Amino acid sequence: MAMNKHSLPPLPSIQGELMLDVYTHRSMLSKDVDESTVHGNTERLAELGSSVLSMIVVYTLYSEKPMLPAHDLKMRKADLLSDKNIADWLSLYGLKAKIRCTDRSVLDRPEEARFLFNCYVGAVYTQKGLQEVTNWVGRLVNPVSEPPAVPGETLNNQPAATPPPPPPTYYSQPPPPPPPSIAPPPMPSMPPPPPSQGVLAIFNQTCMQRGLTVEWKPEMTGPPHNPRWEVKCIGEP
Repeated sequence: MAMNKHSLPPLPSIQGELMLDVYTHRSMLSKDVDESTVHGNTERLAELGSSVLSMIVVYTLYSEKPMLPAHDLKMRKADLLSDKNIADWLSLYGLKAKIRCTDRSVLDRPEEARFLFNCYVGAVYTQKGLQEVTNWVGRLVNPVSEPPAVPGETLNNQPAATPPPPPPTYYSQPPPPPPPSIAPPPMPSMPPPPPSQGVLAIFNQTCMQRGLTVEWKPEMTGPPHNPRWEVKCIGEP
């Protein structure tokens, strides 16, 4: 579809030092990379803009319905980014008239026109992001269709909504109780206490009167957790 001023989408604005460099012909700028700026120089900016422009043109065509075959995507991209279309866009936006240049005739060269347009695309991308460039270039590709949303974002350049959390899990039966804790092993049993002091005293007194020597021998029988103690009393004359 032929572009005219009525179907031309608005040109996104750029500001500051970046705008001054874009509107100055590269012959009047240093080719050194200026680390104190966002973009370094216009050579870098044009390289960035070229890639962004190519990607958005293809993505806009890729998003059309019905879907275009890969061969048609390639052919239409080449047609949209032809030297003629680039020159027409510069003319319709009046960009060439804003360029500071010692020899304005160089701006009629296709490679200079493309360099200027790529610089502008790179500047818009640097200052306003991918969705802003997509909204603009998408209208250049197809003036009658809504530009595609950048994957992961909405048309308003807002992040996609976070999906709601999954619903809680309900069990048809209550979950099983936790396993019982293992009881510590029983402490070794102590021998039973000797007979009461009163009985023992009488027994010892009797043995002494009869001249007998008494020896107590405790013995444990049964398992360790349930022992049985037997105390033998051995008397010797």
